[in-house]
Order: sequence, then structure tokens, then C-alpha cells
Amino acid sequence: MTTHRTLALAAALLSLSALPSLAQEAACGASVPAGHWAGGSADSSDISTAAGPFDLVGAVPPGSYHVSNFTLSQPMAVRVEAQGQFGADPVIELYDQQGAMVLTDDDSGGNWASRGEITLQPGTYCLATRSYGGGPIQADIRVGLVEHPALTPGSGGSNILACTSDMPATPLGGAPLDRLPGQEASATNTVNGAPYYRFTLGSDMPISIRAENPSADPYIYLYDAGGALLAENDDYDSLNSRIDFTEGLAAGTYCIGMRALNNPDLPVTVSISVYSEEDMMRDLYADGRASPPPDGSVVPVVQMGDLTTRLFNDGAVGADARWLSFDVPEGGLLLIDAIGIGQSDPMIALFDGVGREISFNDDANNSLDSQIAVRVAPGTYMLAVMQYHRQNGAIRVTVERYIPAPPPGRTR
Repeated sequence: MTTHRTLALAAALLSLSALPSLAQEAACGASVPAGHWAGGSADSSDISTAAGPFDLVGAVPPGSYHVSNFTLSQPMAVRVEAQGQFGADPVIELYDQQGAMVLTDDDSGGNWASRGEITLQPGTYCLATRSYGGGPIQADIRVGLVEHPALTPGSGGSNILACTSDMPATPLGGAPLDRLPGQEASATNTVNGAPYYRFTLGSDMPISIRAENPSADPYIYLYDAGGALLAENDDYDSLNSRIDFTEGLAAGTYCIGMRALNNPDLPVTVSISVYSEEDMMRDLYADGRASPPPDGSVVPVVQMGDLTTRLFNDGAVGADARWLSFDVPEGGLLLIDAIGIGQSDPMIALFDGVGREISFNDDANNSLDSQIAVRVAPGTYMLAVMQYHRQNGAIRVTVERYIPAPPPGRTR
């Protein structure tokens, strides 16, 4: 829903983009946009000699970064932070002068803010701030020493340093993984005990990387051998994280970086497995993007029976879609309601007998409940019932059929 606050923010971002450019310098490689010196110029942006932190306001354009440049004339422990305005969720990435990422963080500042602390050698650095969702945001940014006052309260989580070839890491799998069906390498450790894992692929292969323990709320990053960030994920399945390379990941050595947004002293199971076609289809069924066989042979399907006038179903829905099947003996208008019980936020998708999606809805009638109204022919239909936030909750579904009234003077 568009709000006055959203419109005001968009206008502010546009007005900022129209201002004359400040002094810029592409200081951190070709992949990082040109930035502004945190102190106004290179000479005044040395944080190791500054009396206090540099405070900035960054307008992040859609799909890009706001970049702040600073320097160090001596080794120092540095803190970098970004706190979104109007409820925005910023992500920070810190790059050295050669364009290598040395730190990235999301949410360690608490309340969706980002925060990272790292000891850096003398040189020039670029703090790149982006939006977690990719849209335009505005953020308060602070670059300072660890001894300076912090901008954010901190969440107690851990920020992650970019994993280069010389970073100590726990081996995952004793030998290069290959295409053996069902092969999996896994380990269970606390995030504080094993913040990095290294593995090797012996050939190009599709893989799935998982980090599981919702009480810890793990966040995973994947780096190549040179320390370049390839992918990251948080909350793929409830509070567990997962990264899939369905088209294949090239042979080579890789590093998994771990964070815990809740408690880094809880055990987290990290695993790598071959991603199969069967896995892909099960994921589509779990996400409600494709309908499974209606007989329940692959995933459970609740058979609701014939729809004459109205059908009801109450059930718990969590990370995976709950599937319902019903038969329409005579065509007409269907009205389907999904009503959340408690803190639920339902979504629904309707498929016909051959698996075509007919209709989808989330948040109907200015509420979090969902509703579909669609004209259908006789046949078997499948309904996916999902939670927007993928956490457990109860949802009530009602399916009603309305038959057109006969013309005047005629009876059915």
C-alpha cells in the first residue's frame, strides 16, 4: 500500500539525486560505484586521526549502493554502521582499495540496522550500503573507531568477514564432492565455534547448502576461492537458511560464512547435498508454485470432497504449503476465503486439474486474509494454503460455489 511516508521518501530520494555532485572517486574497484569522502575530502577522511566518527545520510538508489570512502593512516579497529529510516532494512559491505570485500553485515545493529567491527590495515576503504529488498531507501551511516560511540544498539549477533583463501575454516567433507546420488557432507557446531566452512567440488554440479537451527536463526554467505560473495540467505525455511545452485556450481574450492542473528552459541547443522530434479519439484510444491499429484502420493493432500454449496477446512500451516483438493460437479462461481487465526497471514493459490494456476491472492479487502473469486468449469481443483512469513499458524479455509440464476420464466 502506498503511504504518504513512502511518497515523501521517494520525493526526498529524487531531490537528493538532483543535487550537484560532491567530490567523488572510484576508489574500490570496478564493481563498486563511485563514492563520497566521509570527511568531505581524502585528506580529511582519515578515521584513525579523527576526533569522532563520521556521520552521513545516504540515499540508496534502487538496485545499487550508496558508497562512503574513508582512509586509515595506521592499523585501527573500525566500526561501520547503517540504520534505515522509515523502517528500511540496510545491508553494508566494506571493500578495500583493490575492490575485495572484507566485511558484510545485515541486522547485527539490531532493529534491522547493520553493524560490523574489524581491524583494518592502512589504506583506502569504501563502505557500500544497499537495501535488503533492492528498493530505494535512506539510511543514517556512521564510520568510526570501535572506541567511538555507536550509532546502533547492536543485536548480540556476529558480523561476517569476507572469506579469502587464507581465512581459517572448518573442512566440510573429507574429499571433493562429486555427482554421487544422495551424497551429502554435514557438520554441527556453534557459529562462534565454526564461523567458516570450506569445501571443494570435483566437478560442475547443482548443490544445496543449508544451515539449520531456528533457535539460533542462522544466516549464510557463500564465497569463491578469491573471497567474492556469490550468494547469501536468511530465513528460507522459517528461521533456517538455504542457498540453491540449481543450474550448477563450477568445480573449485568455496567457503561458507556463518552468522547467528539470535544466539551464536547454539549448535547449527550445516550441510551440502546434490540438488536433484526431485528436490526441485518438492520445493515448487512447498512454495505453492506448482501443484502436486492430487492423490497425495508425493506430498500430503487433504481431500475435501464434492463442492455442492460450501466446504470448510481448518489446519496448521508453516514453512510449507498445505494442499487441499476438491471436486466441482457443476460449473459456477467459486468464492474462496483463507482466514488467519491468531498471528497468521495467509496466501492462497488455485490450480486446475492439469496444474495450471488459475488465481492467486494475498491481503484481500484491506486485511491480511486472502480471497479468490473465479468462475470455473466442472473438474478437480487444488488449493495451496501458505503463510506469508512461513511460520506456524492456523488458517481457516472456506470454499463456496454459486450457480447462475436461470433466465426469467425458466427453471433449472
